[in-house]
Amino acid sequence: MDAQRAIARRMVLGVPPDGGSLAWERDFSAYPPAGVILFSRDFRDLQDLRRRTAHLRELARPRRIFIAMDEEGGHVSQLASSLTVPPNALLLARGAAPGDLEWIGRITGSRLRALGVDWVLAPVADIHSTPNNPVIGARSFGTDPALVASAVGETLHGHRASGIASCLKHFPGHGDTVLDSHVARPVCARSVAELEARELEPFRKNLEAPAIMTAHVSYPALDPEQPATLSAAIVSGLLRDRLGYRGIVITDALEMKGAGGHPPAEMAQRALSAGCDLLLFAFHDESLRRVRLELANDLTEGRMDRTAFDAARPRLAEFDRAHPEPGTHELGAAIETLSPPDWAERLTAIVERGLVVHGVLPPGSAAGVWRLEQAGPRSMSAVDAELAARGIAISVAEETPLRAELAAAGVPLAPDPQASAAARVVVVRSRVPLSANGVEQIRDGCRALPTILVGLQNDGFLDHVPEAAVRISAADATPLTRAAVARRIARLRASTSRPGDTRA
Repeated sequence: MDAQRAIARRMVLGVPPDGGSLAWERDFSAYPPAGVILFSRDFRDLQDLRRRTAHLRELARPRRIFIAMDEEGGHVSQLASSLTVPPNALLLARGAAPGDLEWIGRITGSRLRALGVDWVLAPVADIHSTPNNPVIGARSFGTDPALVASAVGETLHGHRASGIASCLKHFPGHGDTVLDSHVARPVCARSVAELEARELEPFRKNLEAPAIMTAHVSYPALDPEQPATLSAAIVSGLLRDRLGYRGIVITDALEMKGAGGHPPAEMAQRALSAGCDLLLFAFHDESLRRVRLELANDLTEGRMDRTAFDAARPRLAEFDRAHPEPGTHELGAAIETLSPPDWAERLTAIVERGLVVHGVLPPGSAAGVWRLEQAGPRSMSAVDAELAARGIAISVAEETPLRAELAAAGVPLAPDPQASAAARVVVVRSRVPLSANGVEQIRDGCRALPTILVGLQNDGFLDHVPEAAVRISAADATPLTRAAVARRIARLRASTSRPGDTRA
């Protein structure tokens, strides 16, 4: 029983979709984990989230648990249905003025702590190295290692000021891959020198971060056999010994296919032996009790590296000491006070500065209605697909993005994408890169009709469509950004209707 409790203290777990049975609550109380990760699927509204976090803590007492959340902003946000959240990191970095990122990090951390969440699994420290990356992309602060390192550092300062624990991800860098580690194991084939010069820089410059998350990615130059999460050469050798990192290391979710190839207990044991301190299982599964028991047996019977296991104790104790639970003053804050008065206004200014617009509309293109079309795959995210596979209902918006926002901005739109029009707006919202055939279809349409081409997420395709009259990179699809894009398009239309004036 003591060994099972010791193993439980190395696990961060998702919760049952039904909230948890009495049997689950008894097991949770008997073997409280180090932490719980909550997603938007786990609460109805913000008051319900507060109740949920309080109940989980009571179940675990007298043990302290951390309650974690993926709250990067943009499309990786659990609060977006209830609060106005910041846009994707790429757009933030483009438009942020000095102090903006620290301010956003502080407000985000304060909001989460007021809701009972004391560990934010952010910021993303990956470099936007490959335009066709389907999982990082606009979640990264950019392509320049020094800029990304600085933006990550500012965000960490904001988190620290709020009192929330933070977590850099995904070590040693997931940006230079073309596969999503949720569904496959990506390979980063860069040399050690290339990794040192680019992917490692944001981590190396921010080793004061209290936690780092590993990547389910293979790096043959660092370890020809194991992905980073299971690699002692990468976790212990590179991160601990060479870079000198002293915080805690948590795996990415071990259900992800990039970590696969082994039974769950064996995979978890390999991660612990590699030097990971905490094991993340994002989905509740009854089999996790079996994983806990098997790992406890490995521990007591000497099949687990006890030295690596015990070395985590002081790191976990320091992590706990440095990040107290949210206090009654924080938890008593009124929900309506979680956003400062200038929150939306200041975020909007960042978004407007961060939009990248190239081109002008030809004369006459504003004379009449425009068509609005959506291009690219309308695919669910990998996490949504995983939820659907587990029988958890999700919703996928069907309306073409920007229709409501363009109408509100006064842009007259044809009722359907087949109607005749003076010009068209083509929106690509997918995080999955466009295929070559998809790009060619857009190019063909641009030759036939003046086109404003908008990238709301993955925007690597924009450089391959020179035929578009105007190309707008937003790299984000949150409501504030969609409204800002619509206003910019309305200004383009208005300026084109004035002879000789093509200013956006």
